[in-house]
Amino acid sequence: MADATSSGAAGDSNAIFRALIEVGYEGTALIPIVDPHAVAAAFAAGVGNPIRSTVGGALDQGRFTPLPIEGRVRMLSDGWFHSETTHELWQAGKTAVIQSGAFTLIVTSRAVSLYDRALFLAHGCDPRHFGAVVVKSPHCEPQMFKAWAARYVDVDAPGSTSANLRSLGHTKCARPIFPLDPGVKFIQR
Repeated sequence: MADATSSGAAGDSNAIFRALIEVGYEGTALIPIVDPHAVAAAFAAGVGNPIRSTVGGALDQGRFTPLPIEGRVRMLSDGWFHSETTHELWQAGKTAVIQSGAFTLIVTSRAVSLYDRALFLAHGCDPRHFGAVVVKSPHCEPQMFKAWAARYVDVDAPGSTSANLRSLGHTKCARPIFPLDPGVKFIQR
């Protein structure tokens, strides 16, 4: 939820992707990420061709460092699709599906809400066919993921919409204040 575009985050976190690589995760993973530069590189390469680029940190550079990747462009699209939940027409800007080893990245030029599977399904990726799926939303309907997942893990990753308020670095408020500082009790007036 820390990188939930539906909550106002940039959507360009590569923190979970980076962690999966660092621990040597050997399964398949489906990961959405906003990065217009990586999308431009994929469009320049073309479908079926190899790509070398970076992903992540394109917008929230204070939290995320671009991660170098090598892969193959599997699909390119204009980024228009309908929400699975509300049937609204969403526009993610130019979008690329990049395969980097066992990782499938759906890279968009613009942020869109990710509270259902629409982005994945519109780009030929059924989340049920992956060992891990990164869901950047705190409010998905249970049938979208939880109902069929073998395990559902809430991750306290960095991001501008983290529920871990102490991680956000608030500085422009009177201190101490609840819930940012330990030992401060909430008093309703």
